[in-house]
Amino acid sequence: MKHQNDIKLQNEQEIKLFETAKKRMTSFLKANYENISDITYKEKYDIDPMGGISVEGYLNKDPKQEFWGIYNKSMDEIGGSSVEAEKKAACEKEFCKY
Repeated sequence: MKHQNDIKLQNEQEIKLFETAKKRMTSFLKANYENISDITYKEKYDIDPMGGISVEGYLNKDPKQEFWGIYNKSMDEIGGSSVEAEKKAACEKEFCKY
């Protein structure tokens, strides 16, 4: 019984972490890239051994305009990312704050 409760609690924590990661990724994308009107997330994620969680999806209702990123919970930021979109001029050399 305790084991089942532990699994349920872990799943709830993962879902909460995934929702936080999606919010931070949304902020990251809008702050750093041009012409983002719509963000669609895939409902799958991976958690790495260091506690980071991946988020991925596509932009502007175009499945070819893919993105993915790793949310670093301890730093509350997107660590690594790949985005098929044009960066804002002010964010070319380093990512803008989000």
